[in-house]
Amino acid sequence: MATGLTEKDGGLITSSIGGKTAAQTWGKGAAWCDYSGKLEGKPAGITLFSGPANFREAWWHNRDYGVFVANPFGRSAMRQGAKSAVTVKRGESLRIVYGAMAHGGEAYDPKKGYEEFVNGVK
Repeated sequence: MATGLTEKDGGLITSSIGGKTAAQTWGKGAAWCDYSGKLEGKPAGITLFSGPANFREAWWHNRDYGVFVANPFGRSAMRQGAKSAVTVKRGESLRIVYGAMAHGGEAYDPKKGYEEFVNGVK
C-alpha cells in the first residue's frame, strides 16, 4: 500500500467479518478486506475481494506497514492449522477468482463493492 494509506500512517483495514486493524484481520478468513486512508489529504484505498465460488475463502495477510494479501493457501504460515494443499487431477481445472477495487471518496462502501464484484463474476 502507499505509505499514506498504511495503518501506521493513519489508514484503516476493514474486513467483511468486522476486523478493523491489521491485528484483527491477519490470519482470519473473510470475503473481502479494505485498506484505506488518505493520499494528499483525499480519501483513497483498495478493496480486495475473494470470489464466493473459490474452493475456500481467503485468509488475509495484512500488516500495519502496508502488506495486503489474500491467500487461500497460507493456513500453516498463518498458524491456522495444517499446510494447505489442493489436488487438481489430470484433466480437471481449478478456478480461483479475486478482484481489486481502487477507490476514492467518502461514499465508497466495500460491502456494496463486494456485491458488485460477485454479480460481475458469474
